[in-house]
Amino acid sequence: MADYVQYMLALASNGAPLARVERVDSWWAQGIGVLGRRALPAGEGMWFPGVASIHTCFVAFPLDILFLSRDLSVLAVLPGVPPWRPLVRCPGAAHTIELGAGTLAVSLVRIGDAVLLEPQ
Repeated sequence: MADYVQYMLALASNGAPLARVERVDSWWAQGIGVLGRRALPAGEGMWFPGVASIHTCFVAFPLDILFLSRDLSVLAVLPGVPPWRPLVRCPGAAHTIELGAGTLAVSLVRIGDAVLLEPQ
C-alpha cells in the first residue's frame, strides 16, 4: 500500500537499530494507525510525520511512544502507554512513533538522542 513505506529506526550515535517502522503519510491512514490490530510486536512500529499527539482509544494493547523534533531528536520517551488514553501529546513534536510495547525497554534511547530513519 502506498501509505506505508518501511524504515529502520536507529540511534544516530552508533547506528544501533531500535525498530522497523512503517511511515504513514496520508491523513486517513494516520487516523486509523494501529486500530483494528490485535497486537504490535516489540521491534515494530508506525511513524507519523507531522503528528504531535495521539490517542489510544479503541487500541487493544499498550504502546511505547517516541516523540521527535523536526531534526529527529528525541523529545519524549513514553514506554507502556496503556489503551484508552484520550490524549497523549508532546508540545513541539514534529513526528510521533508508535512502537510495540517492550521495544523501549531493550533500547538505550533517551531524551535528546538523535535517531535515524533509513528506508528499507
